[in-house]
Amino acid sequence: MMKNELSDEVYERRFKPKKEDIRGVFFRDQTAIVHSLPFRRLKRKTQVFFAPDNDHICTRIEHVLHVFTNSTTISKGLINKGWKLNVEMAQAIALGHDIGHAPFGHAGEEVLNKIVEKETKGENSFHHEINSLRFVDYIAEKGKGLKLTFGVRDGIVSHCGEKLEQFIEPDWEVKKLEDIGKLDKYPSSYEGCIVRVADKISSLGRDMEDAIELEIINGEKTEKIPKDILEYLDIESSDAKYQFNRALLKRIIYDIIDTTNSKEKVGMSNDGFEIICKINDFSERGIYKAEKIENYRHYVGVILQNIYSSLSELFDEHRYDFEFYKGHFIKSYKEFGDYLRAYKKFYEKSDADKTQILADYISGMSDNYAIGFSKDISIPKTVFR
Repeated sequence: MMKNELSDEVYERRFKPKKEDIRGVFFRDQTAIVHSLPFRRLKRKTQVFFAPDNDHICTRIEHVLHVFTNSTTISKGLINKGWKLNVEMAQAIALGHDIGHAPFGHAGEEVLNKIVEKETKGENSFHHEINSLRFVDYIAEKGKGLKLTFGVRDGIVSHCGEKLEQFIEPDWEVKKLEDIGKLDKYPSSYEGCIVRVADKISSLGRDMEDAIELEIINGEKTEKIPKDILEYLDIESSDAKYQFNRALLKRIIYDIIDTTNSKEKVGMSNDGFEIICKINDFSERGIYKAEKIENYRHYVGVILQNIYSSLSELFDEHRYDFEFYKGHFIKSYKEFGDYLRAYKKFYEKSDADKTQILADYISGMSDNYAIGFSKDISIPKTVFR
């Protein structure tokens, strides 16, 4: 029987004390995440395609739910084969794994990372995995955090699903998670490893369907999905718009369950990994580097740099002068003042610098809020005639 090497006491240990109740530790973590304000904003954050008006285009919250369901299926499949896993822990990791993601998807993360690295002269960087842990530990509940368990926090900070790996094995170290500053750590549980794999496969198929819907691929003048990928999934090119993701998950999830059980480490067969690599390579070329996406990155850079520069100058001059913010004629600056008022004690106690404060504030924005904020500080509401 395969099971985690660390004890249940380690995985269930909370970051801050919290009296338990009838829900159980990991389901309680789930409810804490779902009820938090940062989780709610995921519905207005980009997955890949910017601020979509089309209700059928995937947003960050839908991606999180895909990771939730795929992690659940893999965990249950392995439990049926005799593995000792906690499904509720895997589900909680999945729900919280992107809670600290920047607005505008990976384009937003890249811009914010460049800003942070420039402002700190390369001493610090911005990674949504590490920021997600910061959000559940501190930023949620106005500096109090969600008081999650070690098992869930560990899975969140080390999910790093963008990296393609055929196999993942747990790192059985009991880490001080809040001190992690680089994406070089593996989860300390099989549940965390499962979410890390599910994160990647949950993106690929859904992104492909959205790209077809938006005519970025599979159109008359755009790249077509390679035939060997379609043959592996046993679907026609004309059916890919609505069947690609379902067909991929049907094949690859069972592949992961069977391969993980036989190899005793979380991963895919040679054939499964080869097809995932082919889909990823095609997506990198045909979707993520498409002209429409590259153009979108330009606007994301303008918006976030505008917000950061304006708030940086404002904070340098007025810091925690709440009366100044309260009386400002620009609504967005008033709201920034409200944020500073709510977090002043936390930031002073943690000795946070300006760059960290602004990175927290900006990364917590939804796409729509960031767009509105940039307009509000740049465009006057009335024009004199």
